[in-house]
Amino acid sequence: MLKRTLILLILSLAQFGCGFEFGEGRYPYDISPLTDKSREEFERLKRDLLKIEDLKIGEGPVAAWGRKISADIEVRYADGTVLFRGPTFLYEGSFDPVGVSNLFYNRNYLSTGQDGIRLGLNGMRVGGQRRITIDPRLVCSGFLGDPQRPCSLTNIVLDKVWVRRETLIVDATLTEACIPVVLRALYFKGGYLIDRQIRCRNSDTPQVDPQTPLWHFYG
Repeated sequence: MLKRTLILLILSLAQFGCGFEFGEGRYPYDISPLTDKSREEFERLKRDLLKIEDLKIGEGPVAAWGRKISADIEVRYADGTVLFRGPTFLYEGSFDPVGVSNLFYNRNYLSTGQDGIRLGLNGMRVGGQRRITIDPRLVCSGFLGDPQRPCSLTNIVLDKVWVRRETLIVDATLTEACIPVVLRALYFKGGYLIDRQIRCRNSDTPQVDPQTPLWHFYG
């Protein structure tokens, strides 16, 4: 059914002289190179500023650099105060995530810009459950200004969730870790690019070695 729909779409676009690009078999968006220096820094932060407990080991694909990663999470302070409970997603390592700008304004999603959550999800397998305790030094990392001033838990423009620079505890269940497949076409009237994810492709690599420490960064 998908192939038939794509064929019809290609023919329709061709009639208007539009371009078509299908992202099968490669990353359909620009990925920032993961250098040895970056990996070492990520692993240092995971080792020194995160406490990671695997409550359940999943059996699906691994959350790694260059993937779309989705999870159901609860974020709370150490005293139990809940800040957010619901789904989250991120395009890990992407310069410019495609076709998702509309989701950044969805009240039901948390599009996280928090390094502690991003690093804590790395290395999970789909179906797994993990508890991530984030050191206050990693909460609001990258935010300028008064170190005592609250910052946003998210990079959502609307309906921001604000947090203090205190220990955060995140319970996460990984629901997706895949390579997006994207439809790209030039809209003949307005002259802008249609850029939409149409599905997500699983991958068997990388693999998780049980002997590898939890602070290892997968990419």
